[in-house]
Amino acid sequence: MLTLKEISLRKGKRTYLDEVSFTAEAGRITAIVGTRSAGRTELVRVIMGLICADEGTVELEDFELDFGDRQNFGYLPAERGGYPNMRVIDQIVYLARLHGITLGAAERNALTLLSHLDLADRGYAPLKNLSGAEIARVDIAATLAADPDVVVIDDAFAGLDAASLRLVMKLLRAHASSGVPVIVATDDWEAAQTFADDVIVLSQGKVTASGSVEKLLGDPHYKVETKDAEAARSALESRSGISAAKVANRDDNVISFHAADAKTAAAAVAALDGVTNFESVRPTLAEQYKEAL
Repeated sequence: MLTLKEISLRKGKRTYLDEVSFTAEAGRITAIVGTRSAGRTELVRVIMGLICADEGTVELEDFELDFGDRQNFGYLPAERGGYPNMRVIDQIVYLARLHGITLGAAERNALTLLSHLDLADRGYAPLKNLSGAEIARVDIAATLAADPDVVVIDDAFAGLDAASLRLVMKLLRAHASSGVPVIVATDDWEAAQTFADDVIVLSQGKVTASGSVEKLLGDPHYKVETKDAEAARSALESRSGISAAKVANRDDNVISFHAADAKTAAAAVAALDGVTNFESVRPTLAEQYKEAL
C-alpha cells in the first residue's frame, strides 16, 4: 500500500495541498477526483517525488520514500510525450529498459501489452501513424511495461475513446490484481465511479471526501407516486424499516423515503393503494460531491 500522511505544499501565499492524507491499497484502483485547480497534478508529482512537499510523508509499505526510491513506479504525466518517428514497440521497450529490466523481458512485456490493448498489428508502425486513441493506449502500455510496483497516472482518461477506455481499465485492473496500488487522477467523475474501487475527492488542495465508491455513493432512497400522497406518507411512516418519508412533490403526489433494504422498500410500496410509479434513486458521485466543489 502507498500512504500519504499530511502532505502540504505551498508557494508564496498560495497553498496547493493542505494536509492531504489517504492510503492507496494494493490490489485496488484509487481515483483522485477534482477540478483542474484542485491540486491533482501537484499531488501526483509529490507522490512521484518530482516536487518535495513542505510537510508530510509518502510511504510504501510503511517505508518512507526518499529521492530515488521510485525506480519501480510506473508514471504517466498529464503532459504526454513520445517519439513520433520511432516504432511503437521500440518506444515501449526503450522506456521499460529505463527502469532496469532486461531487453528480453521488455520485449515480451511490450508484445503482451500491445495484444491486450488491441494494438498487436500496430507494434511495428511509427507512432505518428497511429490515431490519438491508439497513442493513448501506447502510453499506458509504456507505463506498465516494466511491471511497476506502483502505477500513477495523471489525467488518466485523456485521449481515450469508449472502446480504448474499457481496454485500458481492464488492463489496469489486471495489474492491480497482481497486488499493486494503481492511482489515477482525473476530472472525469463518471469514469472514476465506473472503474475505481476507491475515490479521493480533492478540492482546493484539501480532501473533502474519501472511501470506497460504494461508501461514497451511500444507500439509495426511493420514490413512489400515488393518487393520495399524504395517505401514502402516513402509511409508510408506520412501517418498520422505513424512515424519512416526505412528500417530495405535492403537484405530482410523489413521496421520497429511505428503507433498510430494497426488499423492505418493495414490501412497503406493495401495501399502498393507488401506486402509479416506484423507483430507486441513487445520486452519482458527481451529483453528491462535484456540486459542492
